[in-house]
Amino acid sequence: MKKILLSLATVALLLGTPRVSKGVEVSFDFFYNNLQGGSWVEVADYGYCWQPDVVANDRNWRPYSDGYWAYTDLGWTWVSYEDFGWATYHYGRWVMLSDYGWVWAPGQDSELEWGPAWVSWRTGGDYVGWAPLPPEVSITGRPIIEGSIDAEYDIGPAYYNFVEVRYIGEPVLRERIVPVTQNVTYISQTVNITNITVKNKVVYNYGPDINVINQRAARPIQRLKLERQENVDVAAAARSGALTKVQGDRLVVAAPMTIKKPEQLPPPPRVKARITQPKIDKGWSVVGDPKAQAELRQKIKTEDRTKVQIGTGQAGVNASVAPGAASVSPNAATNAAAGSPQQGQPGYFSFKEAGILG
Repeated sequence: MKKILLSLATVALLLGTPRVSKGVEVSFDFFYNNLQGGSWVEVADYGYCWQPDVVANDRNWRPYSDGYWAYTDLGWTWVSYEDFGWATYHYGRWVMLSDYGWVWAPGQDSELEWGPAWVSWRTGGDYVGWAPLPPEVSITGRPIIEGSIDAEYDIGPAYYNFVEVRYIGEPVLRERIVPVTQNVTYISQTVNITNITVKNKVVYNYGPDINVINQRAARPIQRLKLERQENVDVAAAARSGALTKVQGDRLVVAAPMTIKKPEQLPPPPRVKARITQPKIDKGWSVVGDPKAQAELRQKIKTEDRTKVQIGTGQAGVNASVAPGAASVSPNAATNAAAGSPQQGQPGYFSFKEAGILG
């Protein structure tokens, strides 16, 4: 039996100051009832996950690609053009299954916290990149910081979306993301600057220094005031696609700040596939042979982010790195082809194509 811990119609989120309204709790059924445009699947070790239909229709698709970056009170915030973006980029994590493609997993925390974006950041040369965090990454108890995140959770090159720094402020980033086959080069030229932390039960996504980035960007990153809507029927807002929306210089958020995840999730109304032996694709197949993969893993493990600087580039910037700041040094790799990842890359398959739909 579905259990709503508090009537969704009475959920009130505080306006302005980003803090959590006391006593506001929504059950996991909120996702079952409001996520549209995809299918629920059961994956061993991850439980019930969700796959967007777009994975079946576009093998080039990757998380955090169809949208743009804004900067709000909570730091770097992903603004999605996809109907399901209100959930999949602000709660939970992503994982790529070798035979079936990307799926969204709620994560391992007992409470799913709303976050501006759940990504790992890298910068260096003239490029900036971000990758969806895997389900194993938990915010409970400690911040998610630079340096160890890629090595600790084995986040491979194919998980990253890279763009030239000058394009980071574009309103449509999908067309600026370089082919995934080039990611090995940019992983080698960049360092990790992830910095996700929780203060007073509110998630902040730091990373690239917004002031430094905006000196290199052809279009400055849009700064938005995060506004929590009060007295909103969030179920109705989800149905109308208005849980997260941009209005002028404001990012209006009506989504629940916290969603309860029980130890044993109830099944979705319909489960289209059950995967008992999932093969997890960590994003390393684009690197090459095992020796090359081992060398790049060692580079990531031992990278020294303190020696990377902002290059002179088009804006004439030269600034030292501070903790959590963008770190970009000069290089000549400015002519990389723009576009989405190449069709046929590993991991981009649908449940329908795999023939296991229930």
